[in-house]
Amino acid sequence: MQDHNMMANQPRGISRRALLRGAASGALGIAASGLARPSRAESKQLNVAAYGGVINDYLTKDFGEPFAARNGIKVNFGSNASLALAKLQVAAGAPSQWDITELTGSEYVEAIKQNLILPFDYSIVNASNLVLGYKESHGVKFSSYMFAMAWDQRKIPDDKAPKTWAEFWDITKYPGKRSLDANLTDGSSLEVALLADGVPVDKLYPLDVERGLKSFEKLGRNNIIWYTANQEPIQQLTSGAVSLATVFHGRILLANKGGAQLAFTPAYSSVSGNYLTVIRTTGQPKEAFELINFILSDAQAGANYMKDTNYAVPDAAAFPLLPKSVQDILPTSPAMRDKVFFKNDAWWAENLGPTVQRFKEWQLAG
Repeated sequence: MQDHNMMANQPRGISRRALLRGAASGALGIAASGLARPSRAESKQLNVAAYGGVINDYLTKDFGEPFAARNGIKVNFGSNASLALAKLQVAAGAPSQWDITELTGSEYVEAIKQNLILPFDYSIVNASNLVLGYKESHGVKFSSYMFAMAWDQRKIPDDKAPKTWAEFWDITKYPGKRSLDANLTDGSSLEVALLADGVPVDKLYPLDVERGLKSFEKLGRNNIIWYTANQEPIQQLTSGAVSLATVFHGRILLANKGGAQLAFTPAYSSVSGNYLTVIRTTGQPKEAFELINFILSDAQAGANYMKDTNYAVPDAAAFPLLPKSVQDILPTSPAMRDKVFFKNDAWWAENLGPTVQRFKEWQLAG
């Protein structure tokens, strides 16, 4: 889950999505040379590749600053987290510029295959309170979120809003353009296109890619605005460019804190999560795992992050510290169990290349 509104003090480099758009190895080498090297000259610092924007503000406030106060190690949350960044770091040799990177589910699987990340040191990382299913050999799915349908309440009252993806696709009932995520692996645009076309939730995988593309055709190429950064659909909704969009649910809640009038439904939302992983060539593996341990096991820090973002961390000890209104909207909540489906990371890891290529071909054909 990404955003590219970078903070001024973050290292700048090629955008994550540009890296993922299939650049040749030569281009990646150029990209690496343009990536600013975070300084460790004065004191210890851990550099974490995340996704930028307001989420990095909360990562810094809720985890980075308390960890630094406790351990004396500064934490810099940058952007451009990706499998491509991990590749660049390992290729450049040790010690790498970045110590930790977030990865999507399919990227995580591929990173293990390519020996880019370290096995987790669970002698340092306390996994005793992790929600079942989040602990993996080389990472922990840290921040879980819903990919949902959202609308502009100024144009569509909540009681008139779409309740299914088929309704979201209905141009007659809801005239106007839709904002859809162009990054199929981060978002779940292909999955929701299939749901809109009548595929049952429990029959989604393996994805029928051609049927999904035909579903986009039914919606109409001219009715779709493809976005490449997660803040874009929020901007398009608030500006009136669209009245319906696919979004990561936390973005809606953050926008409304700033005065927007947006809403979403968890019904038929896709649940995904980003893995915290340690890059194999880090020069500070012990410190990296200590930071991850703090993120995953400090209950108050986890509760603060969930209150700030409404994205779920897997520390079960943090849940009782939350008000019920926050608990009920988290993807991990029992209240969500029958309303959402989980993105199949293993399918995407196996089919990533050809599926993205076919999607690009379809886009160019229009």
